[in-house]
Amino acid sequence: MAKIAERQSDLVSPDLRALSELAAAVAQGSDEIEDLLGRICATLARSFGFDRVVMHRYHEATNEIAPLVAHGRDHFARPYAYPIDEEPLVKRALEAGQPIYVRDVRAEGALSEEVLEDYEPSSVVSAPLLVEGHCLGFMSADRGGRLFEFGEEALRILEVFTAITAVFLEKALEQRELRRLNELKSQFVALASHELRTPAASIYGAAATLHEREHQLAEEQRGSLRDLLFEQSDRLRILVEELLDLSRLDAGSIRIHPERIGVATRLYRLVDELFPEYGRDITIDAEEGLVARADPSAFDRIVSNLLANAFRYGEPPVTVEAIEGEAGGVRVSVEDRGQGVPPEFVPRLFERFTRAEPSGAVTGAGLGLSIAQSLAQAHGAELSYRDAHPRGARFELELPAFPAD
Repeated sequence: MAKIAERQSDLVSPDLRALSELAAAVAQGSDEIEDLLGRICATLARSFGFDRVVMHRYHEATNEIAPLVAHGRDHFARPYAYPIDEEPLVKRALEAGQPIYVRDVRAEGALSEEVLEDYEPSSVVSAPLLVEGHCLGFMSADRGGRLFEFGEEALRILEVFTAITAVFLEKALEQRELRRLNELKSQFVALASHELRTPAASIYGAAATLHEREHQLAEEQRGSLRDLLFEQSDRLRILVEELLDLSRLDAGSIRIHPERIGVATRLYRLVDELFPEYGRDITIDAEEGLVARADPSAFDRIVSNLLANAFRYGEPPVTVEAIEGEAGGVRVSVEDRGQGVPPEFVPRLFERFTRAEPSGAVTGAGLGLSIAQSLAQAHGAELSYRDAHPRGARFELELPAFPAD
């Protein structure tokens, strides 16, 4: 009887210990979802003897996965969203609806080449994070590239662990979304009281003057009022379009569908169609045959925003450069020869409703760079700023590499 009780204890105690440590990790509390998930990954590693644990978010609408947090590594092999079909092990876990263990991932072709090269794994476990049949993401783990065994009992315990984790993740995502919506509401109220009021007041004033006193005004005065109406109406139109773009991005209703695009051809066409009046002031230096992984429409919007920003705040000539970036990606830069961005403003450069104003009147609500940044992040890309030399502003868009065939 003692031996039977001992065997039962061996089966139960790992389960209880893992769940107890999970509860303790969550109980520490945090306003940041990454902190919570990081503690959960660390707990999973301790409870099951893993050295490395990564958590990915799953986006059902696009059938893509994107990295969330990692334990035991300071980076992700693929730091961007990509189709789940490119990771067979994760896809198997999704289809099975339960944790999957593979003893030799290379032999079974269970992981992408990028992950194999960067992590050099051997045995790997991957588990879906399921809530009421919906997959929120995945937790994958290994033991530092070593082969190991992971039996049915361990898989059962891991399934319970990840089921509870999924509930915590769902609640954390809901809280983040609630905070984000409250922040957006506050931002919109601030915008409505300032940015929308200014052009609306100008339009009303000009229209009221023409309506009540047109016959008393000279033709030159009427022409000035009509010009003012057009300028402020156009300003209001652009502002409304930018707000709609941001709201769609925030709501996730703008879908990013990366594909292969010829960068040089795309840039020449964009400049010819959208900036014909600045043709002599724009130089394009793009490597022939350079191919990027990007959504064509979003790519055009990012680059056009950067060009508009260069002419609005900077000075010609403006140079658009496209070269091969890090890890086989593509780096597109837009550089002008203006005064650049004041150092004290750089940390706030991509925030909404902020802008640095050099000498002279500059219109705009300060939303263009925020939209460009949001579109870049939706690609798993990075948009950054640095001073140009000998002077000016330089914005760099670092697009991820296109997955190997």
